[in-house]
Amino acid sequence: MNPAVSADVATQGFPPAPAAPTAATTIDRAPWLVRRLMWPAMFVANISVISLAIIHHWNLTATMVGTTGTFIVLLVTLEFVYPLNTQWRMTTRTFFGRDIKYFLAGGLTGTAINFGLALVGISLSVGHVGPTTNWPVWLAAPALILAFDFLQYWQHRWSHEADGALKHFLWRTHAPHHLPEQVYVLMHPAGHPFNLFLIQGLLRLPLFYALGATPDAIFIVSSIIGLQGLVSHCNVDLRAGWLNYLFAGTELHRYHHSGDPREAKNFAVVLSLLDVVFGTFVYQPGQVPARLGVARPDDYPQSHEFWKTMLIPLRRQGYGGPTPPPTPVHR
Repeated sequence: MNPAVSADVATQGFPPAPAAPTAATTIDRAPWLVRRLMWPAMFVANISVISLAIIHHWNLTATMVGTTGTFIVLLVTLEFVYPLNTQWRMTTRTFFGRDIKYFLAGGLTGTAINFGLALVGISLSVGHVGPTTNWPVWLAAPALILAFDFLQYWQHRWSHEADGALKHFLWRTHAPHHLPEQVYVLMHPAGHPFNLFLIQGLLRLPLFYALGATPDAIFIVSSIIGLQGLVSHCNVDLRAGWLNYLFAGTELHRYHHSGDPREAKNFAVVLSLLDVVFGTFVYQPGQVPARLGVARPDDYPQSHEFWKTMLIPLRRQGYGGPTPPPTPVHR
């Protein structure tokens, strides 16, 4: 990034990327109770609410909206009180200068797509019989998560490999999500609606219909995936210990946003076990990436240049994707 661009970005509240060292850096930590217990507590709370909703026949839509809103408020509050990296934190300028644009045009569109497809999936599932329809919900839901995350893993991984025409297109739809050089809960919507539609409309909905997912199972899966998406982008030192080898969380997903393509792995959304199995698992306890964003930021628009970013998938040339490393990083 040239000095003129860096100065312009800094004056708008978008901190320029530092020099790109390859070694990870250590950041101040949150209190032990927050660091070690918050993520497991939220996971247990989510499962508890899910169970109560099904047992007592609560309105599933209202329950999902309520729990999601509560988790967002909690995580955003923790980010302000205990930010993992102050350079990554949300500011009024980053929110109003960039994030709100994605939230209104991308986030609301994405939420509408996600919410709408979930409702369509629930509606279509009524009376439809498939392989998981008559399974107990405690068995059907994990099976659906595994099936969806398996397909999503490969769609996500191919997007980053970008070594063919299809994968180039997948990367161009996914690249806008990687342009920000910060990571926090409310930048999660930063991305392109095309990418979300590919995941939800072409992966999740047909898969769940084919497998005969019941409304209760879809509710469970959507609630768990939703929490994982929020937690994974949180700018707080939330640790999961050995659970990182089973479930994706903040410690793993922030490396997915690393500007160093040798670290930018961890493609699973829920089950990090898939990354372990397929050799794309990156886990460096107690450390964070030296830089977030894309490997070659000068090749892309700035993350706050909304309309330029929205045009990325429509270009047939350029934006070739991250350079694949010779070997994955394992720690």
